[in-house]
Amino acid sequence: MKNNHEQELMNQLRMKGKLELAEVIEMLRISESTARRLFTRMEKEGKVIRVHGGIQLPGKNPTEYSFERLVKNNLKEKEAIAHKACDLLKEGDVIFCDTGTTVLCFCMELLHRMEETPINVRVYTNSLANFEILAPKVPITLIGGEYRSHRKDFAGYLAETALEKVHFTKCFLGTDGCDMKKFFTTTDFDTARLDEIAMANSNETIILCTADKFLNCAQVGYANFADVDRVITDEGISEKNKKKLQDVGIQVTIAKE
Repeated sequence: MKNNHEQELMNQLRMKGKLELAEVIEMLRISESTARRLFTRMEKEGKVIRVHGGIQLPGKNPTEYSFERLVKNNLKEKEAIAHKACDLLKEGDVIFCDTGTTVLCFCMELLHRMEETPINVRVYTNSLANFEILAPKVPITLIGGEYRSHRKDFAGYLAETALEKVHFTKCFLGTDGCDMKKFFTTTDFDTARLDEIAMANSNETIILCTADKFLNCAQVGYANFADVDRVITDEGISEKNKKKLQDVGIQVTIAKE
């Protein structure tokens, strides 16, 4: 039970960055004294740090870039998108999950579903965060390469070489922005190259993104509209942008909270 509680806390901390004492008590259905003992033990083990009213992951200055901080943005929308994405999974799927924070929410939802009703699904990912969440319950392979701490993932030549040898039924990709005339975009060439390989090796490409991503365009285009089968986003997408995607043959699924 101790390990289960700690694993659940760590998973939630990767999603939220910080947890209040009251929400931990409710989430784990434990007493306040038990929660405080759990906090103390985990802090001694170096897994968390205690702050006023709760715990948080040890990390850098909160003003610096952090994966944990980004995943909290639009969290409700991301969780709704994750729920819709998991509805697409079928028995025997072999899937690739990239390193986006919305994809991380998808992995959390997948973990919960596997705990309730397991199905035969195998996951490949280059994300250490995804791997740590799914490894206890889901057959998963972590693609190695050069570690990028700011993204909590692996990239580069070794990662690309490994990915080229695997076929997927579906790939679930995030995005840092979108050029509404051409393609989905990301911030760097290594991420773009890995996602391009995953798409080329997949029967179906599914982009998971919150609606605000359609208002920005990042540096590198990686997914031409013609190569994307489905986009799952939230209710914030404009009708104009939704129609543009549909007009080029992309299925658009709107996730409601």
